Amino acid sequence: MREHNSDADSRSNVGRRQFLASAGVASAVAFAGCSGGSGGSSGSDGGDSTSSDSSGGTTQQSSVPPKPESITVRAWGGAWQDNLDEYISKPFTEETGIPVEYDNSNEDEMQAKIRTAIRQDRTPPVDVQWSLTKTSFQSLQMDLMTPLDTEIAPNITALLGAGKPETDGAEWPFVNFYSYTYALTYNTDRVDSEPTSWSSWWEGDWENDIGLYTAGHGVTPVIAKMTDTELGAVDTMEPVWEQYRDLKPHVGAIGDDSALTQNLRQGEVAMSVMLPANIVNAQDDGAPVDYTIPEEGARAGRDTMWIPKNLDDSHTYWGQKYINTAASGENIGPWCQNLGVAPLHPDAEIPGWMVDDVAFPTNEEQFSQMITPSLDVLTEHEPNWESRVNEIMGG
Repeated sequence: MREHNSDADSRSNVGRRQFLASAGVASAVAFAGCSGGSGGSSGSDGGDSTSSDSSGGTTQQSSVPPKPESITVRAWGGAWQDNLDEYISKPFTEETGIPVEYDNSNEDEMQAKIRTAIRQDRTPPVDVQWSLTKTSFQSLQMDLMTPLDTEIAPNITALLGAGKPETDGAEWPFVNFYSYTYALTYNTDRVDSEPTSWSSWWEGDWENDIGLYTAGHGVTPVIAKMTDTELGAVDTMEPVWEQYRDLKPHVGAIGDDSALTQNLRQGEVAMSVMLPANIVNAQDDGAPVDYTIPEEGARAGRDTMWIPKNLDDSHTYWGQKYINTAASGENIGPWCQNLGVAPLHPDAEIPGWMVDDVAFPTNEEQFSQMITPSLDVLTEHEPNWESRVNEIMGG
């Protein structure tokens, strides 16, 4: 759930969300920016030869391809795959009779496999790629995608406006399902009051007390905003690297979600950057931790699904039906609730407290408070930012 693959690999270490039903009556979320419509059923059963179009009507299909023996989805393992299996794959299989298999390859590795297969005119190894927005955008630039057909996957048209990627060309090359943030998290036994600014990391006696993701993921765009530095080529961002050098003595832990959560809950670090879901899990266990979105905002991200080129008609069609199941208002709510992310669907049922929490952005007002670098900038420059941060922190 992070737009950095070394961190994304650690998803298998993230504890499964334990939002209790009693934490608040689930409420339907109706936000501005919705592209219209409602979730409806998952619509994955291929028994009918008609399907809803984006305007709510029906379109007669000339034929529905035969069902494959199974479809394969690239997925993060552990709790991420568990939740996908429980809330998306099982409903899909129940409606279609098609089993779902998983490939836990790193998404960059899978992207390379898909690209090689297409170049060699072979069938890619997966039917659905579940990946980060940046990776999906790169894959679009590489011409690896079969655009989604809203007659086959009509549920995607009912998502909030943020569900539709802002890209040139195909209307729906991929689909965004949910959003998340990289919040400022802190140990309440170590920090007297809720931090209001990321600048608190540089202030006071915090030697070895700050936790970072590897390569500064989730923080570099924040520092750029704090220093009024435009995101771009490494050589044009010296104020950002100077801030990292100043921060280095304060950094006591660099790692993935599992390690940083443990560091924070045990008070080994006082503050860290982290996904709020990890903190809510730790709070459920009684740990003295909390999170906040400081006045500068926080880095926001989204995750996607898409269909590779060079699949036969059967796998292309039923892969899109799988995505249609994931976009159902009935399914996306519990899926995202258990992942601890904000579903981009107006009819998704989520805990009431999440609705008003800017750390789980869904509407335009909340997104405006986040720091969301353009996909073009991330694709071109983020690998070099990460290398520079690693040089600074490792030197």
